[in-house]
Amino acid sequence: MPNYMSLIYAAFAFLYLGSLSYTPYIGQFIVKALPIGLLVLFTFLRLKGNARLIVCFALIASLAGDVFLALPISKSFIYGLACFFIAHLAYIVSFIHLRANKVSSAPQKKRVTSIQLFLSFVVICFAVLMAGHILPVAQQLYYPVLAYLCVITIMGVTAVLLTRSWWIAAGALIFVISDAILAQSVFREPITLSGFAVMLTYYVAQYLLTRGLIGANRRETSTR
Repeated sequence: MPNYMSLIYAAFAFLYLGSLSYTPYIGQFIVKALPIGLLVLFTFLRLKGNARLIVCFALIASLAGDVFLALPISKSFIYGLACFFIAHLAYIVSFIHLRANKVSSAPQKKRVTSIQLFLSFVVICFAVLMAGHILPVAQQLYYPVLAYLCVITIMGVTAVLLTRSWWIAAGALIFVISDAILAQSVFREPITLSGFAVMLTYYVAQYLLTRGLIGANRRETSTR
């Protein structure tokens, strides 16, 4: 990703982070969605074919989730949760698609490293701990939250095992952390500056995922 695009993304992200103390305000959902909208645009311009379609879809679903969570409407949380559930499914598909391209361009299989196995184990253990911490108080959202925990765990594990990109793996793991902070804030006692922490980690995660997926897919295309 060009430096100027990264700087614009950071500026948009910090614009929203700086406005958190004034929430809710008119047009909040627009300011919140600006950074992800920029990633959608850049992805559309830099990728082609199925890779562009899948990654853009994941980002657009995320953007829709951002908008729902920022709107003062009934059931905004469950709508936002559904959008991010779809976004994670799309990210999983993008990792599988990337892996399939790698296998077709380099048939020799590479073994999964011990670091990848360890990180996957950590993600699964963390998910189990979060399930035990959050689900008992989720009440009527028990099953939606359980489904979301499963899909984001799969997203984290597939990012680590399938992509062989530290950009993508780091983005996925930070996304898991971001959602854990959000879940703690919604269902348990919020941590200090939880709103800022959630959005900061979220914007970092989306940037790393997008940058990693664009770079990895472009490398695979150039080697064919």
